[in-house]
Amino acid sequence: MIQLSQFAIRILDRISMIGMWIAVVVSVRNFSVAYRQYRRTKGFIHLINIAQVIVLFIHRFIYGLVPVFEITTCAFWPLLVS
Repeated sequence: MIQLSQFAIRILDRISMIGMWIAVVVSVRNFSVAYRQYRRTKGFIHLINIAQVIVLFIHRFIYGLVPVFEITTCAFWPLLVS
């Protein structure tokens, strides 16, 4: 097993956090695309897609927010760990 220094762990955490925030931006973009498609076609599948994007956005936003403030004692932390 690889042993990482504290510096390497911090670097990997920052890279992971940057990746999570990129995923948040992509979720916002996907929501705008799905909403535009729904307005144009009024298709039910686009509503399902919007709901899925919102759920993923909330999860990614919270999961990206926790490392920023290092909130390990807040109420939603057990949901992220499980």
